[in-house]
Amino acid sequence: MKNKYDAVSLRPFTHLSPSLHTKVYAILIVLVPQIVMLVMTNSWNSLLILLTAVLASVATVGINCLFSKPHVFDWGLAIVRGLLIGMLIPSTYPLVPVFFVVFVALLILKYFLGGFTNSWVNPVALILAVCWLLSAQLFPAFPFQLPDLQTKNTSLMLFQNGTIPVIPLDIKLTSFFNNTIFSVFGVSVPEGYISLFWDSHSLIPAFRFNLLTLVSSIFLFSFDIISALIPAVYLIVYGLLVHFLAPLFYGGTLGQGDMLLALLTSGTLYTALFLLQWYGTVPITTTGQVFYGLLAGITAFFVVGVGCSSVGSAFTILVMNVIVPFIHAAETASEKHYLNAMLLPRVQAFKDGQNA
Repeated sequence: MKNKYDAVSLRPFTHLSPSLHTKVYAILIVLVPQIVMLVMTNSWNSLLILLTAVLASVATVGINCLFSKPHVFDWGLAIVRGLLIGMLIPSTYPLVPVFFVVFVALLILKYFLGGFTNSWVNPVALILAVCWLLSAQLFPAFPFQLPDLQTKNTSLMLFQNGTIPVIPLDIKLTSFFNNTIFSVFGVSVPEGYISLFWDSHSLIPAFRFNLLTLVSSIFLFSFDIISALIPAVYLIVYGLLVHFLAPLFYGGTLGQGDMLLALLTSGTLYTALFLLQWYGTVPITTTGQVFYGLLAGITAFFVVGVGCSSVGSAFTILVMNVIVPFIHAAETASEKHYLNAMLLPRVQAFKDGQNA
């Protein structure tokens, strides 16, 4: 009698880390609150762009499913990729070019640059760069003049001129934190940063809800969906460079760069969480990952600058995509050296002992 097997199980074995599909669903979950916030703030143009990018991403997966074997339609990854792209495109961008750029770029990535998940270039960053090259005038301009950068708290200008509206609760919360927490360290935070955390009102959705992005990072790091090592090194290096060295380039006082402005604008947190560790574009070893985060932070310092850059984070990712193959080569050389210098002599000594 032949046995019929309806399912295959890995039991009693388990994954050492969450599977790709689990990670995709987790990222989709943490993106939902940002979409809800767009609905609550009546950001309909941004929502239409999100829908357009998702449809283009799903269409490319559908075409790939029809003309390649096995016929696998990975709708989860397609939706997440489309959402990540749409969140970085300004709400003023026309819908037809968005669909065309996303659709064509993803097809090129699939058939010429290694596939949807194996490409050496980050598809989200590449598409954003293409959109910027086609219509740079649609992206928010850098809002500062040189005298603004020379002040101690550069972001104050954004709060005072209404570029970032200050919510009523901001004043009370800022006063509370200054009197209870920051006073212990002898510092105070100006009014406006609470609003910057809550909603910066940028034309680019990914730049808006920094508090939600921070909460998302806690969720993803806690469940090992995303490693915290690379984002931590990246943010620390970039923030410290902005704080201590950035004033040197525009005549300010060293050690007084506006680090919070740099971290809470330009999609810095969003990039660190969702784009910096795209599959196939990061080193494998711990040493390589630390070096990757360090170089990414330095690159962001020169590309993104002090913040408020529309596409600086995307170009930072693309620069790192070019550098990573060299890090991979160094990792391979290091592993070969370790194998030849340490493991092979031990194996040979073990064989000699058996043959004695």
